[in-house]
Amino acid sequence: MSLIVEYALRSDGLVLAPTLDAVDVRLVLERTVGTDPSRPILFVWAEGDLPGFETAVAEDPTVADVTHLSEGTASRLYRCQATDATELVTHGELARLGASRLEATFDDGWWHARTRFPDEAAFDSYASFLEAAGAELRVRRRYDADGTERELDGLTEPQRETLRLAYRRGYFAVPRTVTASELAEELGVSSQAVSERLRRGYARLVERSVGV
Repeated sequence: MSLIVEYALRSDGLVLAPTLDAVDVRLVLERTVGTDPSRPILFVWAEGDLPGFETAVAEDPTVADVTHLSEGTASRLYRCQATDATELVTHGELARLGASRLEATFDDGWWHARTRFPDEAAFDSYASFLEAAGAELRVRRRYDADGTERELDGLTEPQRETLRLAYRRGYFAVPRTVTASELAEELGVSSQAVSERLRRGYARLVERSVGV
């Protein structure tokens, strides 16, 4: 069964990041066209400091061919294409996984998105892709197409697997009865990978439990 996930995403490697760092605007992504998955074309509505946005986006290396298409009451619609300077392109990965972005807005320093994934495994793959790119991901809701809520822990499957094994083997016991290297050997990954999974897993669990 398909899974719908609402989440917030932040990374300096995303398209338009230099512009959004420089100007106070809110963006609404109307649609994305991915003829070239690594250089998708975006149609975005901008609200806020529109003159500042146009000045900043003209110098933004992550986009090219910026065109003002339409005017709203307090917003403008722009078309732009991601360039090779965009370090983190999510459109191609979502397409590869068979996922569909239902909505996306930028506000308060984060992209807020709602995306439909074919299943849990597809979302876990996407979360791992973002983690490998150093992006910050905060999952807000996970639910089925009929609205049934799913358990929300914010962990990817590799993080969940590593935390579960670490707990069972006594990594959190006092005194500790297994090392990260031993966990890595059992999981078939590097010690660094285990450390990163545990650290990011801790962070996500803290966010969920104390509302950071």
